[in-house]
Amino acid sequence: MSSAKHLLTGLVVLGAMVATDSAMAESLFTRDRNVSVLQRERPEYDAPGIRAGSFIIKPKVDLMAGYSDNVFAVSEDVSPEFGDRDDYYFILRPSARVASDWNRHSLSGGTYVEAWKHDRFDENNVVNYGVFADGRLDVRRQMALVAGGSYDLLHEGRKATNTAFLSVDPVEYERSSVYGGIEHELGRIRYRGRLNYRNFDFKDAEDFVTGAELDQDFRDREETSVLLQAGYAVTRDSSVFLRGTYTERSYDTLTPAGLNRDSQGYTISAGVDFDITRLARGSVAVGYLQEEFDDAALETIDGLSIDGAVEWFPTETLTARLQASRAVRASALQETGGYIASDITAGLDYELRRNIILSATAGYGESDYQDIDRTEERYGINLAGQYLINRYLSTKLEYTYEQQEVDNAAAAPSFFLRDYETNEILLTLTAQR
Repeated sequence: MSSAKHLLTGLVVLGAMVATDSAMAESLFTRDRNVSVLQRERPEYDAPGIRAGSFIIKPKVDLMAGYSDNVFAVSEDVSPEFGDRDDYYFILRPSARVASDWNRHSLSGGTYVEAWKHDRFDENNVVNYGVFADGRLDVRRQMALVAGGSYDLLHEGRKATNTAFLSVDPVEYERSSVYGGIEHELGRIRYRGRLNYRNFDFKDAEDFVTGAELDQDFRDREETSVLLQAGYAVTRDSSVFLRGTYTERSYDTLTPAGLNRDSQGYTISAGVDFDITRLARGSVAVGYLQEEFDDAALETIDGLSIDGAVEWFPTETLTARLQASRAVRASALQETGGYIASDITAGLDYELRRNIILSATAGYGESDYQDIDRTEERYGINLAGQYLINRYLSTKLEYTYEQQEVDNAAAAPSFFLRDYETNEILLTLTAQR
């Protein structure tokens, strides 16, 4: 992988070669000329927070009530032992965020707890929680060091992609992450560098159909990645950039089939970001990705990489958005080293009134697996309406439809279960301070 590392190093060299402009007082990379409907400040409805010295604390509680006609996300043609699959559920999610209110530097953090309670199927009852912290040290004008970390205890949702089985209880796992980086602007040149580390620890599960224990230790892993990016501001509204990412995945154990899924991968891409007043803003990068595995039995994954998000502002009260990505993901299936995930979503946000926001989103996703003949396709729509009552209360009603189709040449029943359709309605009441 030395060639990949040389390419990443070249990003920094390229930036140094073109850094001929003197430092400017105003950043050419600020992208705040447009404000989306969801981003817009509404002082009469935004939570004021609680001041504690030079920090502002913002506590919040979300109380949700929902209904799903397929809580296990299984096919209509599954065995009769599943019976009815619809259920009502409730979610209580208290959270708090604290952030500094300084002229220079910044420090923020937060925590949350998310408790699920189902009316009929109590095996779906889970409690998730997490904490996070982020910091920024302004070394000098237009140069800063950033660092942060987080810890979460989570449970995989019944609709989690690339899962080959239906477990009695949702699979529990712990996720820890830390990062550090530097951001520096020199005239028309901007550098970014970041080191990320993540650790995943999955708990064993029980197969819903057979009752057999499903060892998940083969999914435990560490992920370390380095990102380097060099950008050049063509105008005050737009810039071009080169970005390189190198990633290593190290698994704790072999798969039950004896495969070593340790890997090294990289992505090299070129892109543009822009913010044109009263028109559009976004960032789009296209390039090449590759991931190689230590085990010769696992094929190399390579191909096109995409990472983009664009917003269009036809009026002040309407925002259109489009997002697309194509990247390598780690697989929960022991027969494969990974898969390429391709996703695209499009949506509209409309401010009907100052305190009434309507949203519609449609999406498509595909997971194409290496080493096995398996492809997953997902379709979904979400319709939502949010009503801001005052600075302390708001409510939201949304409907979500999702469908997944699995094309698997050697489809065993456990794979077959991953074909599904779901319809969900969710009502949320938010209290904030």
